[in-house]
Amino acid sequence: MSAFIIRRWWLIRNRFISSIALALVVPSILSTVTVLGTKNIVIRSINGQPYEVWVLPGLMMFMGAILITPLIYRDFFDLRIHNKALIPMTLAPVRKSTIILGILISALFEVLAVMSIGLGIYNIIFPQTVTISHSFNILSYAIIFVLLYGNIIILLSLLTERISVFISAILTTLITIMFACGVLIEFDFFPLTMSTVFQYFPLSMVSIACRSNMFIHTFDTFNTITPIVMTILLIIFNSYLLKRKMKQ
Repeated sequence: MSAFIIRRWWLIRNRFISSIALALVVPSILSTVTVLGTKNIVIRSINGQPYEVWVLPGLMMFMGAILITPLIYRDFFDLRIHNKALIPMTLAPVRKSTIILGILISALFEVLAVMSIGLGIYNIIFPQTVTISHSFNILSYAIIFVLLYGNIIILLSLLTERISVFISAILTTLITIMFACGVLIEFDFFPLTMSTVFQYFPLSMVSIACRSNMFIHTFDTFNTITPIVMTILLIIFNSYLLKRKMKQ
């Protein structure tokens, strides 16, 4: 695992200036564009929380999805298609699940660093919105969210060989997360049947559990454990798929 973390640090160091710029620009743009416009339409959530407080967990999770997408794309699609770094990794005497976890967790550290900066920027734009307990809760569930989403992107990366298909799948997934997973829009704004279905999406469960913990101080066991189990199952399946793709 340490080798993957060192590799990630080398990659960050080679694009250090752009990484710093990304860490400042992405949270600022997402916070201002998403919240400043929407909170004039949705002033409070259904349970009475100010919109800028209610949307914070989902906004950070959506940011995590955006940030980890190019990292997964590079390692599991671009490098695989062009027969570069991924092939030597898979030839090493380690399990395929170790490779997937190593790349995911090392990327997660980078994403969490940017998200932490994002929480600080958000607190500057919307003072006294982010507390220490909120930050800990959001980052904890963001880890579950990013690991699950990362495995979904790995699955899409390994299932296709064409860049156009992959990009279309990524955009569809991000749009689904934005509108159907309760990160930016409450489920109650949709018709009852749609909202019921949306709430059972594994990624939706993470945002539901996070807000349950934040706003009503209740640990939602089902909506917390289910995404974790789904992540483990996806790691197992992706490991098998990676082995088949590499013909090893």
